[in-house]
Amino acid sequence: MSTLNSGEFQERLFADKCRRMHTHLLGTRSLLRDIGEYNRTKWPVHYPLARVAHNGLKRSSSVRSSEATMVDTPQALRRAQTTDEIPDSEARLLDGSDLSVLKLDLRLSYHAESDVMGSLEESSIARLLDERLAQCEGHIDKLLARIADKSSKILVTGDLNAGKSTLVNALVRRDILPRDQQPCTMLFCEVVDASLNAGVEEIHAVPSIAAYDRNDASSFVRVRSEDLEDVVMENDEHFQQLKIYTNERPSEHGSLLHNGVVDVALIDSPGLNRDSLKTTQLFARQEEIDVVVFVVNAENHFTLSGQDFLLNAGNEKAHIFIVVNRFDAIRRRDRCERMVLDQIRDLSPLTYAERSDLVHFVSAHEQLAGGSAAFARMEHCLRSFTLEQRFKSKLAPAQRYTSNVLHDVCFLAAENVGAATRRIQEINSVLRDNMPRYEALLEQRTDASQWAEHVLDSGCAEVRRHTAAHLATTQLHLQDAADKVAYGGLLALWTYAENVLLAIVRHVEHEVAECDRFACFTIQHARAELAELEAQRCSLGELSDSLHVGSESDDVTSVTASQIASIGTISNALDTAQLELSDFIDLDLSRNWGTLTSLSASLGLFASKSVAANAFSLLRLSSSVGTTMARRMVATAAVLIGAGSVFYIVSDMDATVRRKLAQRVALMLDAEGFVEHHAERLTTEASRAIRPFAWHLQHNFQRMVEAEEHKRADHLHRRRAAQDSQIYFDELRAKAQELALAVQSITADL
Repeated sequence: MSTLNSGEFQERLFADKCRRMHTHLLGTRSLLRDIGEYNRTKWPVHYPLARVAHNGLKRSSSVRSSEATMVDTPQALRRAQTTDEIPDSEARLLDGSDLSVLKLDLRLSYHAESDVMGSLEESSIARLLDERLAQCEGHIDKLLARIADKSSKILVTGDLNAGKSTLVNALVRRDILPRDQQPCTMLFCEVVDASLNAGVEEIHAVPSIAAYDRNDASSFVRVRSEDLEDVVMENDEHFQQLKIYTNERPSEHGSLLHNGVVDVALIDSPGLNRDSLKTTQLFARQEEIDVVVFVVNAENHFTLSGQDFLLNAGNEKAHIFIVVNRFDAIRRRDRCERMVLDQIRDLSPLTYAERSDLVHFVSAHEQLAGGSAAFARMEHCLRSFTLEQRFKSKLAPAQRYTSNVLHDVCFLAAENVGAATRRIQEINSVLRDNMPRYEALLEQRTDASQWAEHVLDSGCAEVRRHTAAHLATTQLHLQDAADKVAYGGLLALWTYAENVLLAIVRHVEHEVAECDRFACFTIQHARAELAELEAQRCSLGELSDSLHVGSESDDVTSVTASQIASIGTISNALDTAQLELSDFIDLDLSRNWGTLTSLSASLGLFASKSVAANAFSLLRLSSSVGTTMARRMVATAAVLIGAGSVFYIVSDMDATVRRKLAQRVALMLDAEGFVEHHAERLTTEASRAIRPFAWHLQHNFQRMVEAEEHKRADHLHRRRAAQDSQIYFDELRAKAQELALAVQSITADL
């Protein structure tokens, strides 16, 4: 195969790997979005709590300290362990099954004993995880853009005053970027070949990187070369980036920026520890970069900010190109080299494994002054890493990041399958334990409801029975109340009649009031029974609100006759009752003429003994005294008999009045249904007074049952959600493992 055909084959092979990697990145992003949606709407993703070794084992956040070592390589996926499956002897800051990309850094300080995760609610952790998933989606979007971009970007970064600008100048062999003993770079400076600007060397100050277009003059500001130093050091206009188009002076190996294979951009950055804003921008910018050249000042080694940056970049970049600058100023170089390599071994194991090609001790100043063999070798290795090992520099970071994400997804899926299983077991246990109590509560509710209805019905029936019987007896014996009224003689007969009527009315009122009092007693007794049932209900420990009517200080069983008394009068007929003439005359012969009847009967009996004898005696009397005299004697006897009868009637007038008024009042009460009216009234009042207590008791029992049923329904709903989550996360783990195997199948081999 010819060289040209071989090159074309290599390009096609690399393009196929890019296409496959692009597909797998889209699949991973879709997976993350699905997890985020599930986390927000259906099941807060359970975040694992791992054990941390610090003065003995204790529970703490599973996120690792920023000083912990990253996983060396995208290792083969295995079944992720849950935290409950990790034995205490294996607990440590870093484990192969720990999270890396999806970790949540919740440290409030650098104290290892800060158990921030344990103090957060599940919903709060779920929101933090949702934010982390969104960040990962954004990172994948940048990886997609980097894979689609045919050019390569090299970020030159490091701590303040490490010689980053000097290194860039040395690589292009031109003194373009300003340099000083003091930190001078205040914004990102991207150096590209002038061929990308139609061969014109220019400096464009870009206010917005996203809106920049070299063909649109409104998207940038041209900067003169003599003003470059002021813009770089001050950046008063707050530009986001400088775009420097320049003609590179090629080395013996050719041009780095315009090499005929891929266009390369060198990006000089502000120092890491310049300020927090610049550091944050730098951390975000490295996600858009294919190759990171980390410049270390040989005099300072790796600072804490440098270590944090490398650990963050290590999520996707297993290989970091490290340049230890100003090595010529070191007296004991072997010691410096050993100490720096020891740090690299902990920070980036794969970089350390290939340290001969990726770690270089140089002096950029010597290169600008006249050349340096160490620098030339470093430049050659950088060209090889960027141009010849494009899989390692361009695809491997995406592959590593995707593998780490999928590994974390598998770990979270395994954790959530375990959490869902435990949740299902816990809910089943609770349902089993609560079932006897629930069944007992249903039985108690039924019994209490039936007994409350019984108390109500029996109380009302007793009130009706007593009222009807008592008032019926009262109505039959109204004359007994009149017998107590003193009679003042015939001249005071009318007043006597009025007093009799009043006594009868008051007697009726008294007996009605007596029925009211009996109804009150019955109501109090019924309420007391219901209150006792309510106390028994309260002893069950649910809904302790006591049964009461009115204010809290009232006795719930107390009721007075006035509360149930009839509104208005007890009888409309009694209100309008007045004396009548008939109340003084009793035409009932069986009562008023009793004496006369007896006398007539005696005379009849006497006459019946001997009608002949009587007739003979009458004839003898008439013959002796004469007929006229006999007639007078008979008339006189009749007058005497009539006068005696009238006298008797007048003397019995008080009894007549009492009897007649009692009869007339009884008839009036009977005509208006007096007994039935008051029996119905008191029955209704008793029902009205007792029923709220019965209803309240029944309602409270119903509330207890509904609360228990609500708990059961909630448990069942949570169990269904846990079952669905168990299935979802089990399928998610299978998808992530399948996708991870596909990602790992993309290798640098032909």
